[in-house]
Amino acid sequence: MRLDVPHHPGPTIPDTPPARHSRRGLRLAWTLLPIGVVLFVAAGAGVITIVAGRNSGFSGGPVVLAPLPGSSGSSSSVPGSGSPSPSGLPVAGPSATGKPVANGGCAFPVSGGVCPIAPPLAAATGKHWTVSFDEEFSGSALNTSKLSPCFDWNSGDCTSTFNHGREHYQPSQVVVSNGTAKLIAAPLSPPYSDSGCRNGTCTYKAGLLSTARPNSSASNYLYSFKYGYVESRFKFPATQGFFTAFWMLPADPSFSYDYEIDILELLGDDPSTMFMTYHYAGRNSSYPVNTGKFKNGKCTTKDYSKDFVRMGMDWEPDHVAWFIDGVECGRFTGSGAQIANTPMQLILHMMVDNDWQNQWNVPLLDPTLTRQLEVDYIRVYQQK
Repeated sequence: MRLDVPHHPGPTIPDTPPARHSRRGLRLAWTLLPIGVVLFVAAGAGVITIVAGRNSGFSGGPVVLAPLPGSSGSSSSVPGSGSPSPSGLPVAGPSATGKPVANGGCAFPVSGGVCPIAPPLAAATGKHWTVSFDEEFSGSALNTSKLSPCFDWNSGDCTSTFNHGREHYQPSQVVVSNGTAKLIAAPLSPPYSDSGCRNGTCTYKAGLLSTARPNSSASNYLYSFKYGYVESRFKFPATQGFFTAFWMLPADPSFSYDYEIDILELLGDDPSTMFMTYHYAGRNSSYPVNTGKFKNGKCTTKDYSKDFVRMGMDWEPDHVAWFIDGVECGRFTGSGAQIANTPMQLILHMMVDNDWQNQWNVPLLDPTLTRQLEVDYIRVYQQK
């Protein structure tokens, strides 16, 4: 979802999405209106070494990280019964990839006493993985010291759609309960007038998570980082007209975005094609993992909406690599300015009926539908 944001307030005209089954990125229309893992632990020289067992999806050698207490079998999700969310939609229980444990059983327990699963690749020689950011959604409300329900250029009322969709983002559409965050897209009444929305009117309200500044007048980003492995585990809706996006932009208050990393772009009508793309060189060049629909690089093509999915991306000085459920799907290897070398921010949200979907003739068919993107966690690991 390539963005072009001006250096001064005012709307931009979006690019059209690709005419064929290839991915080159989209632009943003915006406004500043008030708005089976089995882990074996070996202790030696004061270091806990994790060796992945069969079917873990790990590649490379041992990594220094936490074991996964209580795990049995696959690292895919095990939804709990849960209880209905305020939206009336089903809610899954805690994940099997991060169960509460006693601190003594984890190399570095994170928020809520969770012991995170290890990244699916080894750290460089002489280094080890550490968790530099995590949100486990273990409370009853969004922790706004870690994540914002709005994007960077909002002036107090969040922002409206990306790429001429139907949605206006609102904090009320982020609901935290039972160990997950629900980003809920629902019909908006009365509609919200905004030139950025389809036909100038936002007819949906939606939830968004970002590590951006709380608003455009703030000086500091809630979180930004340079290099590391990013992963989120979530369950997305497979409904035509809804669009799931997990991506990164530079943490730049001037909105000068020379790079963009799309960890996932998912059109709801096709839950089997997980678009993964890197934009660089002023975002005029792109590397797509997917060369067309129904292809996910080296990863399996299947319906990923049936359960929670782990989407990950490793960004290091010499590469950007994408992972689905711990399996590497594709890798861009470059040097110098080809690889982003500036701190980045995270964004996770749903869009409704955007330009890409309309050009591909898969628009929203029923404007009364409510759908949610359910997020188990967001984590960033870095090598130390």
